[in-house]
Amino acid sequence: MRKSDLDKSSPQYKEGTRFIIVLCFIGFLFLMLIAHLTVLELWGKQKFMDNTFNQRQWEQEKRILRGEITDRNGEILAYSKFTEDGDNQVRIYPYDNLYSHVIGYSSRVYGKSQLELNFNKNLAGVSEFSGFTLDEEKKGETLSLTISHALQKRAKDLLGKNIGAVVALEPNTGEVLCMYSYPNFNPSDEILSEQWESLTANKDAPFLQRATSGLYTPGSVMKTIWTSAAIENNIDFGVFDDEGEIEIDGKTFKNAKGKAYGEIDLKKGFAVSSNVAFIRLSDMLGTKVMTDYAEKFMFDTKVAFELSTETPKFGHDEKMSRTERASVSIGQGRILTTPLHMAMVCGAIANDGVMMQPYLVEKSVGSNGLVTFSGKSTILKRVIKTSTASELKDYMIEVVKSGTGTNAKINGVTVAGKSGTAETGENTKDHSWFIAFAPAENPTIAVAVVLEHGGSGGGSAAAPIAREIIKTWLD
Repeated sequence: MRKSDLDKSSPQYKEGTRFIIVLCFIGFLFLMLIAHLTVLELWGKQKFMDNTFNQRQWEQEKRILRGEITDRNGEILAYSKFTEDGDNQVRIYPYDNLYSHVIGYSSRVYGKSQLELNFNKNLAGVSEFSGFTLDEEKKGETLSLTISHALQKRAKDLLGKNIGAVVALEPNTGEVLCMYSYPNFNPSDEILSEQWESLTANKDAPFLQRATSGLYTPGSVMKTIWTSAAIENNIDFGVFDDEGEIEIDGKTFKNAKGKAYGEIDLKKGFAVSSNVAFIRLSDMLGTKVMTDYAEKFMFDTKVAFELSTETPKFGHDEKMSRTERASVSIGQGRILTTPLHMAMVCGAIANDGVMMQPYLVEKSVGSNGLVTFSGKSTILKRVIKTSTASELKDYMIEVVKSGTGTNAKINGVTVAGKSGTAETGENTKDHSWFIAFAPAENPTIAVAVVLEHGGSGGGSAAAPIAREIIKTWLD
């Protein structure tokens, strides 16, 4: 037997081999630790530094008075003041619940949310652009919003105790003019602490920002998109006899309350929101055109915004059955959208077919007068041709003039709108929708209103709210 064979079988050789394996394993773990720390330093450090539960951050912030938040006209919506001992500061929200879903809360116990979170560095005066002179009071930046305080208050009064949301945009710029949803909460740290458990347990989800994150079946407000597809693709709809119901592959679809409209064309069908007319139109458009236009109007596309948002979901592809396509044509099926998104759709029609990116923060200004952040008007995309938007605008004017949206009429102002009533299940009430813009000749406001399980048609329940929002803005 060779000496090398004896060495490998000896206890000393085996012990040495185990030692080398353990040493290699420890070395591997050490290298993994170094790699992890390197990744954390290069890419993950900021996440921990910015965490609102980071106590070092609070210690740093409490020496700098948190900045104010104002509306578009300088009305103060949130501010801070130091306590008597000067060791802490209190965040004050003078309008209680009114902006809880927009501004959010700033709490040492529960962290931060909404703008208080997303613009924390600016408000806390710790952004890379926030500088102080020796003689200057250390104060965070002032955040100026595009929101109109008067319009926000009006939205609250109009919505009342109805669960839902109101969103208004400036169609040509994308500025958010109001964004209110109910139920909501008082963001005061003291009251938040008292009510936290009951708020989190509430089945109506008061922490949910329904305007941006509430996903709803759209119902007939989707008919604006299918009508634009019909116009743009030169569909010859003609005139047909609407008998109040239509059967597709063994399933019967009916108009609201089974109403028969008789001889109608597409414009009349749009004005009265005939389901039969749009199911007939879906056969003419076909699946590909419908999926293409859902994509054109930004379904299944995430849009950047200063608050967290849910992406509108079309929920269908080019394999839709004829029955599924019929449901989609009247805004049913698996389609889900947010009030913000429908306001954007409405705004795009008002803006000659160009959809603008919505924005909420006009600017952030340091105590040294330096503008560290500035919101700007940005085109998302052209969704339809100018000529298509113009013709569709006429259709929407007819809705308010003689169709389902007469409750949105305003004396001396031409309003364009579309109602929607979305079925949500056998044992639940329908959602009530209305979208509108005005003045139709030169729109300065686009509105979306949804009443969650409102139980009434959008034209009767949501249209009056849209009307009053428009009137308040124009006044």
